[in-house]
Amino acid sequence: MWLLSTDRAALYSFGSPEDVPGGYAILSHVWDKEEQSYQDVRRIQKSCEEHGTNPRDFVCEKIRRCCELSERHGFAWVWIDTCCIDKTSSAELSEAINSMFRYYALSRICYGYLRDVPDSSCYIDAPEAFVRSIWFTRGWTLQELIAPRFFLFLSQSWSILGSKADFAEVIYGWIYIPATLLRFHNAHTEFSIAQRMSWFGHRETTRLEDEAYCLLGLFDIHMSPLYGEGMNAFRRLQEEIMKQSTDTTLFGWPGSGSSFWHLEEDSCLLAPSPSAFSTFQSRRRYIYVPQRIYWPDCVVDNQSALEPRSRGLSDITFSVAPHGILAHIPMIVADSGIYADLYWYEDRAYNFDGPVLLCLKADPDGQGHSTRRPLYCVDTERGLRIKTLDWSRSPAGEYVIDGQTGLRALWQEVLIRHRPRSHALRQDGALSGSRPYFIPPIPVQLAFDAPFRFEEPQIRKFMRQSLGWCGRLEFYNADFRYPQTTDSPNSLPTAYVFRGQSAITYVIKVGQCRQEGQSGLQPQTAPVWATVQTYDLPGDFASNEQTLHDCVKDHVSLWPALGRKSFVVGPNGNAVTLSFSPCPINPGRTLVLNATYLHQSHGGLIQLPPQRGPSQVEDTS
Repeated sequence: MWLLSTDRAALYSFGSPEDVPGGYAILSHVWDKEEQSYQDVRRIQKSCEEHGTNPRDFVCEKIRRCCELSERHGFAWVWIDTCCIDKTSSAELSEAINSMFRYYALSRICYGYLRDVPDSSCYIDAPEAFVRSIWFTRGWTLQELIAPRFFLFLSQSWSILGSKADFAEVIYGWIYIPATLLRFHNAHTEFSIAQRMSWFGHRETTRLEDEAYCLLGLFDIHMSPLYGEGMNAFRRLQEEIMKQSTDTTLFGWPGSGSSFWHLEEDSCLLAPSPSAFSTFQSRRRYIYVPQRIYWPDCVVDNQSALEPRSRGLSDITFSVAPHGILAHIPMIVADSGIYADLYWYEDRAYNFDGPVLLCLKADPDGQGHSTRRPLYCVDTERGLRIKTLDWSRSPAGEYVIDGQTGLRALWQEVLIRHRPRSHALRQDGALSGSRPYFIPPIPVQLAFDAPFRFEEPQIRKFMRQSLGWCGRLEFYNADFRYPQTTDSPNSLPTAYVFRGQSAITYVIKVGQCRQEGQSGLQPQTAPVWATVQTYDLPGDFASNEQTLHDCVKDHVSLWPALGRKSFVVGPNGNAVTLSFSPCPINPGRTLVLNATYLHQSHGGLIQLPPQRGPSQVEDTS
């Protein structure tokens, strides 16, 4: 383990965190585009040794300020991930990834540097600017928040804002990480697997595999990182958890309820991503009770995983097999379907609610498989992965499902599909292991002289901002267009249609003007126009509808603020901002579109008032 001396920012090696005399400070931060690496700091250290100077005066500002603050607080050593890991050594990188939670947990103090949060003394009372920091959106910062005992948030000027214990209620109110966890009233191990997974929310990682690797410490899992394996990393993590834990809420992710996750993913036992455990009803979680108990006074509610007073052991077992998860579980066959009782309860804002069953069906692709055991998959055809029972109507030992009484569970050994079939998961053109929100090529943008482009990174960003990762993109009138005049019949605007779980559909239309006075112009010189529309019903948008535009308001060249315009999309002040800039590949003829969705409230997705048909949204320019 490499640490920096706080007085000189020089690197020294220690055998383990416990070997550091006097303990050490540690930094949690979001990486900048340019960061000094282990090799950079070593070169500075060697050069300063030759010239008799202090390396701390030559390292980057972030390292220097962190060393200075740590020294003022009485610490001789500090660990910073950018420069204290030799990433050219695969063995050292693997050790650091598997030890990261331990490094943070054993630190004397952790500094959470929020580079985009200014100084203020009122964030606890007015926390919006605080919790909107990019720091709260990154995957690795989750364990960096949970693991340390003493954690101080720092502003962009390195001033202390408060401790995580001070901000515990604020953090819970915005991102639903329990205050009792942040104040160490409960350890993270007291919470169910599903609860811990749900804390990831919609965080992002630069590498897809890090969605799994950044969670290793939360589940006390050690596994070798294999960059390049894509989404398989998270499935591998779940398989490792299954080997070490009997907590069946690992399978208690709620499914999409929409088309965001591919239906093939929803029908599998293992989740495609930790974000699958997060729902729009963010306070709704599933907890694991190792023995099905029907009486509420047998359960203790301590704001963590509920523990039964009865100490009966579960007979549920799971193991990985070639055809799926080999499970020994209680199965219930009802008129409405097949269910598995995995000892789950629904926990709404930590108020005990009722038992929960997993919906199953015979796997349609299981015919002719080489095992004697029946093969099932998770049933999503009824729009329901998980069914909550009204336990007040269920006598002990019996189930009441959709009004059918007298149902009992039978223990069976079955196979349940645990991962998608490789041929069914991918959309045309998608690579194996790629993210589920695959965006196919848009043909109209492939020509060198395309009048406009909406690039994939900008599309992904807009989807996350407007739909919260639970949506899909459709595009219309986007066929490849050989050079032609705007009088061509194929001159409808290209429509980028964003659909999510809510009824509201956002449509960004971009076209070239062919109204009077513009007829006959080549596409490269015809003015580009753009607008934003909303639709309240999925069927309201017609891809071939003629869209009239206002040349004065909609022509991009006439927009103020250097080709930027905002459109209000609801009564709460939410807005879509469109901006265009010259394409660096073909700056004279092609414009690049960037779209930003701005929320004015933190209360989840904000829907528009009910309305029929398209609504030309109000512009704010």
